[in-house]
Amino acid sequence: MFVGTNRIKIKKGYGKELEELFRSRGEVAREPGFVDFELWRQEGDSEHEEYLVVSRWESEEHHNQWLRSDSFKQAHSGPPADYIMGHGEFSSYEIRLAYQAEK
Repeated sequence: MFVGTNRIKIKKGYGKELEELFRSRGEVAREPGFVDFELWRQEGDSEHEEYLVVSRWESEEHHNQWLRSDSFKQAHSGPPADYIMGHGEFSSYEIRLAYQAEK
């Protein structure tokens, strides 16, 4: 499984706006190879708020296909919201080991 993350810093007090922005962009869920999406908010008393966008894919190729898709282009068209500070910091991972709760 392939995981892509994007660390986003925003101006303090704009977390709800960023969350709503991502809530309105659910088209990725229809992409081939998409597994799931999470938006994590970092706790803290910093001068800004920080979020981590986490998406899981069946493979890196599926993720790359999404990057070339019309839905990606549409979701990322136009200027970024003025409360977003700079560019996100993208990282990618391949899951090598995972545990789940025993039931």
